[in-house]
Amino acid sequence: MRKYFFTSLMMFCGLFLNAQNIYNGQTIEQNRKYWADNRQNYLIFQGDGNLVFYNRAGKPLWESKTANRGTRAVFQDDGNLVVYTNRNAVAFTSNTNGKNANRLAIQDDGNLVIYNNSNPVWASQDGKVSNNNGNRWGFRGGSINPGYEFRRNNKVYSPNRNYYLVFQNDGNLVLSRNNGQAIWSSATDNRGSRAEFQTDGNLVVYDSYNKAIWGANSNNRGATRLEVQDDGNLVIYQNSSPIWSSGTQR
Repeated sequence: MRKYFFTSLMMFCGLFLNAQNIYNGQTIEQNRKYWADNRQNYLIFQGDGNLVFYNRAGKPLWESKTANRGTRAVFQDDGNLVVYTNRNAVAFTSNTNGKNANRLAIQDDGNLVIYNNSNPVWASQDGKVSNNNGNRWGFRGGSINPGYEFRRNNKVYSPNRNYYLVFQNDGNLVLSRNNGQAIWSSATDNRGSRAEFQTDGNLVVYDSYNKAIWGANSNNRGATRLEVQDDGNLVIYQNSSPIWSSGTQR
């Protein structure tokens, strides 16, 4: 009886300690919740085939957008997070193969991050990569989900890293080439206090009185993402249909 108790206790503790990190070669079990240490966020590969990162209240913070397509999710030996279809086609990939990634962290701060040891190589919150101790810096991403609030001077790069979007210290939201040359801005310098891609799909810059001083007027049009594209264009999409752009494609 005593041996059985300690064996069961070790199995339970093993499941709890492994909850925050998923390691190379690990298949993500369907309908199992992988909790952050503080139990405020969890990752789940749902029965509908969608890989979703939720907060405790049930609000989705990130998703693979593979509903009704995904049948298997795995953090592969090569460091790539992949969702496959029933025909073994790739429905989603983090594109982190070849970067020596060795763990997927479900973090207390509401970020899902793939690391090469202590170095982040992918994050669910593009431009807000964190190592869980408060250090944040710009990150390659390209796609921003509704509800994203910009942090000053954090650069959100296009996938090819030739362009980035940044909310500058002077209050201006700027799209630039990687050499710092601006190609578009909200023209809110010395006025802007915060910038947000809101849950209603609108990209907005507010002043210190919480008054909107620039907006894309894309609210309530079903926007699903804001893309910093490889062609130098900043685009708000409703699924695959553009509803606003900066008109800066090169």
